[in-house]
Amino acid sequence: MDSNSPPDDLQDVLLGSFDDITGLLAALAHPNRFKILILLSERPLRFQTLLCEMNVKKSVLANHLTHLRKKALIEKIQHGTYRITEDGKAYIEAIGAAYMESEARKKKIKEAKQREELARSFLERR
Repeated sequence: MDSNSPPDDLQDVLLGSFDDITGLLAALAHPNRFKILILLSERPLRFQTLLCEMNVKKSVLANHLTHLRKKALIEKIQHGTYRITEDGKAYIEAIGAAYMESEARKKKIKEAKQREELARSFLERR
């Protein structure tokens, strides 16, 4: 086994939970649901606040909230108020950390800086 491959038990867990995991990933992959989780990661919010932030129809928001609740990523804590669950928060934090450490992201930042420096040096010569 090379040093970059996951331990056998991780692979077993991932393969054994394939349907559950892909269901979670599908829930997280929808832009509106992902945004809802991000908004709820700071504090619980009322339906009306989410509606204003999301700029979608009531029925669309209600459907997204139902989907997230079914996946146990959020919970309703009182009439019309929602909060992210510990699992939901853990997934958001893991995604954020993986994105921040992504080699592709670092390469993109480096290339943007190089383009900026090239443009600056070109403009200074003029």
